[in-house]
Amino acid sequence: MSVLKTKLNAKTDAQLVYYIDHVGRHTEDAVRCAFNILQDRNVELPVDTLERIEKELVLQKENKKKETIHHWRSNVVEDPEAPEYYSQSAIYVFSILFSVFFGSFMLASNCNFAGRKGWQVIIFGFLYTAIALIVLSYIDFNIGLIGPFVVNSLGIWIMYEAFWKRDIGVEKKYRAKPIWKPLIIAAVIFTPIFYFIIKITH
Repeated sequence: MSVLKTKLNAKTDAQLVYYIDHVGRHTEDAVRCAFNILQDRNVELPVDTLERIEKELVLQKENKKKETIHHWRSNVVEDPEAPEYYSQSAIYVFSILFSVFFGSFMLASNCNFAGRKGWQVIIFGFLYTAIALIVLSYIDFNIGLIGPFVVNSLGIWIMYEAFWKRDIGVEKKYRAKPIWKPLIIAAVIFTPIFYFIIKITH
C-alpha cells in the first residue's frame, strides 16, 4: 500500500469527500485515491462524480499550462534597452519538434549573451537526448508520439530549472530574438532526414 493511500485511509468519509469536492486544492493522485477509497467503502456518491472529477482535472491542467505560457510571455518586452534572447516559448517549440539537443543551442546562445557558460547547456542537451533515445529504443511505450513528447517536455523543464533560472533569471525582462536562424538550420538538417524516412517507409 502506498504512503498516500495509507494516509488517506485514516481519514473519515467526510474528509475524503472534501478531496473530491475541491479538486483544485489537491494533487491529482490524492483526488483519485480519495475517490477509490470512498468507492471501496461503498459511500454513496452522485452518479456523475467521476465524470465531474475528470473534467475538473482536465480544466486544472489547462489552466496551469495557460499560466505557464502567460508567465513566459509576460517577460517579453519591446524595450530597446532590454537584452535580446530566444524566448522560452520558442525554445520549447523547437525542443519539442527537433529534440532537446537542438533547443539547448538556443538556450546556450542566451546564456552566452548573458555572460554565462553556454557550453554546459549544450552538454546537458546532448547527454539528455542521447540517453532518451537509448531508453525509448528499449522501452515499448506503445503510445506513438506521446513518449517522445513527454521525454522532450521533461528535458525542457530540466533545462529551464537548471540553466534559465540560474543564468538568466525567472523575472528577467527581454526582447524576443527572431527565430529565423534556428528555423533555417532546422530546415537544412531535418528536411533531408524526414525525406529519407518517408522514402524508406514507402
